[in-house]
Amino acid sequence: MDTVQVKQRMKDKKITAGKMAKELGMNTSTYYRKMAKNGEEFSALDLIVFKRVLELDEKTALAFLLS
Repeated sequence: MDTVQVKQRMKDKKITAGKMAKELGMNTSTYYRKMAKNGEEFSALDLIVFKRVLELDEKTALAFLLS
């Protein structure tokens, strides 16, 4: 996951880490821990939530979430 791009998109969309964690159904500290590991521990279902919440098209989702 390109966490820099994901964080920038969250900032652009005014989505806080707390809101994203809630959308993912996890504690904010769990979200931060997974992001600190370059998103390697997020599940495929988590990535689908990222795509939906950040309103990413297919090409951008692939670039941001699977890099």
